Amino acid sequence: MRRIGSNIRKQNSDAKAHRVIKNIIRYTNEESPRNEYPKRIVSPPQPSGCCNDDNREVVGNTREVDGFKFAYKICRKCGYALKFYYPATAGTSKAVQNYRQWKRYMAH
Repeated sequence: MRRIGSNIRKQNSDAKAHRVIKNIIRYTNEESPRNEYPKRIVSPPQPSGCCNDDNREVVGNTREVDGFKFAYKICRKCGYALKFYYPATAGTSKAVQNYRQWKRYMAH
């Protein structure tokens, strides 16, 4: 008989750095906007007129998962938050190139 959870292995720090990250943004009108990065970000569900690139600030570090770079951005005025994916560059990883080929194939 096996113990419950005996198949769960502890991850090393390198594996933790590259694991898939869930979206920490919670969209609601019930709570006021707040930044509790890296645990949670509470945001209004819709952006306002003030939400533009000049008013948004990057929160935390830029992360990369499977070749896709992203960061969380929050509007300084209204608190609207989003998970911003940076545009891919020519020197992207093999995983990103394969994904683009697959999307190109699916579009035709």
